Amino acid sequence: MNRVSILFVISVFSCLNIFGQVEFISGRISKSEIRSSEKLGWIQNQGENLNFGLSEDKYTIRIRKIVSKDFWSGDKILLIDNPILDSIEFFQVTNDSIYSHTGGELVSNEGRISFPLVNDGTDKLELLLVVSSYDQLLVPIIFSDLSTLQKTEESENSIFLIYLGILLAMFIYNVIIYFTVRDNVYLYYIFYISTVGITQFVLYGFIQSWFPPEIEIKSILISIIPALSGVATILFTQNFIRTKEFVPIIHKVLNVFLSLYLFAIVCSFFGKHFYVQLILNLGAASALILIFASMKAIRSGFRPARFFLLSWCLFIVGLMVYALRNFGLLPFNTFTNFALPVGSVIEILLLSFALADRINVLKQEKEISQQLAFTTMQENERLVKEQNTYLENKVHERTLDLENRNSELNQALADLKTTQQQLVESEKLASLGQMTAGIAHEINNPINFVQSNVGPLKRDVQDILSLLEQYANLENDSDLQLKLNNLKAQYKNLEIDFLKEEISQLLNGIEEGSKRTAEIVKGLRIFSRMDKSERVSADINECLSSTLVVMKNMTKAEVTLNIHLAKDLPKIDCYPGKLSQVFMNLITNAVQATKLPNRQPKDRIITIESVQRNEYILIHISDNGVGIPDQIHDKIFEPFFTTKDVGEGTGLGLSIVHGIVAEHNGIIDFQNVPEGGTRFTIHLPITNQLHG
Repeated sequence: MNRVSILFVISVFSCLNIFGQVEFISGRISKSEIRSSEKLGWIQNQGENLNFGLSEDKYTIRIRKIVSKDFWSGDKILLIDNPILDSIEFFQVTNDSIYSHTGGELVSNEGRISFPLVNDGTDKLELLLVVSSYDQLLVPIIFSDLSTLQKTEESENSIFLIYLGILLAMFIYNVIIYFTVRDNVYLYYIFYISTVGITQFVLYGFIQSWFPPEIEIKSILISIIPALSGVATILFTQNFIRTKEFVPIIHKVLNVFLSLYLFAIVCSFFGKHFYVQLILNLGAASALILIFASMKAIRSGFRPARFFLLSWCLFIVGLMVYALRNFGLLPFNTFTNFALPVGSVIEILLLSFALADRINVLKQEKEISQQLAFTTMQENERLVKEQNTYLENKVHERTLDLENRNSELNQALADLKTTQQQLVESEKLASLGQMTAGIAHEINNPINFVQSNVGPLKRDVQDILSLLEQYANLENDSDLQLKLNNLKAQYKNLEIDFLKEEISQLLNGIEEGSKRTAEIVKGLRIFSRMDKSERVSADINECLSSTLVVMKNMTKAEVTLNIHLAKDLPKIDCYPGKLSQVFMNLITNAVQATKLPNRQPKDRIITIESVQRNEYILIHISDNGVGIPDQIHDKIFEPFFTTKDVGEGTGLGLSIVHGIVAEHNGIIDFQNVPEGGTRFTIHLPITNQLHG
C-alpha cells in the first residue's frame, strides 16, 4: 500500500514540469547514432529529475553541462536514485570516444544505479541515457563522487538496519500479543507490518540485490509485494476501525479495491507488469478513502480510530516529502531520503498504540457488557422467582381443579361403564328374549306331538292290560272253557296286529318329539354358558349348529339357509356361549338385511360356511341383502351406531361382536359382494391364548 501511495503522490505532481537543463526524446538511439543526434527533436526541461509516468516506451535523455575543474575532484559518478528502473544504457560522449555502461534491476543486482564519469580534460560534459521500466518511469539525476556515495550507502545501511530492527521488534511484539489476546486484528497487523517493511526494502533497492539479474522472480516480487501491501492495509483497516459496523458503504468500496489488488497479484504471475502498475495507481485512491473511513469511525465514537487517523496522516506526509524530493522541490538529503521509512516507523508505532487503546476499549466494552449481563441476570432471576411463585400458585390451583375434574370424570366413567354394561346386558336380554320366544314355540311343537300320542297309546295299553288281567284270573273250573272263548273273542276284537303297529308309531312319535326337545335343550345349555368366565375346548361347527337350532323359529319361515361346515375342524379354546352370541347377532342382522318388499323366503338367502386356513378357522356369514354403504364402513363397529329407526336397535350388536372376537385374539372384517349383500368373515386362531 505504501508503494501505491508513493505512485499516487508522484502522479499528482507529474504535471508541474519542474526539471533541470535536460533534454529527452521518446525512443531509443543506438551508439552509432549518438554523433548525429543533433538532428533529433530534443525536448528541453528544467531541473535534473524527469518523470515520464507509467509508460512501456523507452526514452533517451541527453544531459549537457559546463563543468569546472573543481567538478572533477574525486571519482565522479552519475547516480540515478531510483533502484526500481528496469534497464538503463549509459553513454558518455567525448571528443575521442563514447563510453557506455548498462544498469537497472534487470541487468544488475546492485541496489543503487550509478555510472562512472570520465574526465576528458574539457569543461563540457555530455551524457545520454536510454531508460525503460514497466514501473513508474522516474529518473532522478544526481552528480556525486564515489567516496560520498559509499559513505551515503553506509549511512543508509545503518539506518535501514535500525529500521529493520524496529520492524522485527514490532513483529515479535505483536505476535506475542496475538497469542495472548487471540484477537484476529493482530494477525492482520502483523501481515501489514511485514508487507510495509518489505515494500520499503523494494523501494530502496535492497530486495533486488538478493537475486541475480537473470532470475525472473525478482520482477514478479517487485509487482506482488506492493499489491500485497495494499491487501494487508485494507484488511487491517476493515478489522481495526470496524468499517462494516461504522461505515458499511466504505466497507464495500474497500472490498472492490481488495479485489483489484488480488487481480494485480494474478497478473504478476502472467508477466503483465504494466497492467499491474495501472491497477496499483488506481488503487492509490484508497489512501484518501481510509482517511475518510477513520474520520467516520471517530464520529461514531470509536476512540482508537483517532490514532489510526493520526498515524495515516503522518505517513501521507512522509510520502509527500519523498515525492517532492523526487520532483526536485525538496533537496536530496538524509531527511528527504528517509522521510518514507521514518513515516512508516511512526505510523507503525502509533498503530501499536491504537491497538493497545483498542484493547482498553474492548476491555471497557467487555466490562460494561458483563455488568449489563450481571444486571440483566439479576433482573431475570428476580423475574424468574416471581414467575415461579406465580406459577406454583397457578399449578396448585390447577392441580386442585384437575383433581376435582378427575374425580368427576372417574365418577362419570364409572357411571358410563355401568350404563354401558346395562345396555350390553339389555342387548343380551333382548337377544335372549327373541331366542326364548323361538325356543318356546319350537319346544311346543314336539310337546304337542307327544301329548297327542300319549292318549291313544294309553288307551291301547289299557286294552292290552285288561286282556292280560282277565287271562291272569283264569282258574281251573267248569267255566274255564267259556272264559277262554270270551278272551279269544276279545283278542280278535282288539285287532292285535293293528294295535302293535299303532303302538309302534305312537312310540316313534314320542321318541321323535323327545329328540327334538333334547336338541333344543342342548342349544339352551350352550347359551346358558354365555357369561361364564372359564374357557373350554369347543367345536366351532357345534356352536354354529346349536345357534341355528335356537334361531330356527326366526329363520325357517323367513329365509333360505345354505350351510357348508367343513368336516374335522380342530377344537379351539374359547367361550362357546360368547361365540354363539356372535353368530346369533350376525345371523339376525343378515335376516333383517334381506327383508325387502315383495321378497319370498326362497329369495332371501343366507350362507354360513366354516373352513380351516393355515392356523385359523374362518367363519363366513353372507347374505344377499341391501349391503353396507361405503360412507359408514368405519363406523359399524362403534358402540351405539345404528342405521335402524329409533326404538328398533341399541347399536350395540356389532360392537359386542367386535369385542368378543378381539377377546379371542381374532379378527372380523366384512365386504360388500358384487351380486349384492354383505359377507362377514371371522378369523379365529387355532392355537389361542385368550385375553384374560
